[in-house]
Amino acid sequence: MPASLKPLVVALVASLTFAFGAVPAFAADSSDDVFAASTLTADAPQQSLNTDQSAVPSAQISSVLTMSEAQNSPHGFDVEASIAAAAAEIGTSRATGWSQPGECIMSAQRWILAGGGAWTGSGDPVSNYTGALRLSVADAEPGDIIQYEYVSSPTSWVSGIHTVLVTGVNDDGTFQIIESNNPAGSGLVTANTSWVPAPPAGFQAIAWRF
Repeated sequence: MPASLKPLVVALVASLTFAFGAVPAFAADSSDDVFAASTLTADAPQQSLNTDQSAVPSAQISSVLTMSEAQNSPHGFDVEASIAAAAAEIGTSRATGWSQPGECIMSAQRWILAGGGAWTGSGDPVSNYTGALRLSVADAEPGDIIQYEYVSSPTSWVSGIHTVLVTGVNDDGTFQIIESNNPAGSGLVTANTSWVPAPPAGFQAIAWRF
């Protein structure tokens, strides 16, 4: 090979070797990052699911309910008629005691039924709402029921449970409600135009829609 061509050939071979054999540094780093982010090693913490129900109180198991994702589902009754029935009772009182008409939940049921709602459940504070959608309080609308629920045993009737009918939602997030038997034992129906759920310690507020 003529001496004048040797430098040209060496340069050409070197350029081809780099083109086919080298990998840009950023490509290698990107590949490593993706693999590391999607791979778990034997030492990595794993999520676990405890399926042993033997240590869980039966009351908790029977009351485990999933919040409905149907926040926009319509009511199955005439909401205005129910609210009108409740409003017509403001200032009146009724007898209180087990299943008596002045109790908060019995009054709320009476008002929903007045609008044609299918509130047919009974028994514990959860089975009472058979057929209703369970919603977060943030999704409550006029016509919905808000009830204080005992967290450690939602199916138990305990002091602290209270039930109200939502009649409006204010711009500041507070509620307009009509309730019965507040104060307890009075059986009195009252309205509150700026109500904020304030469940006692150990309770949570849950919304129900018929």
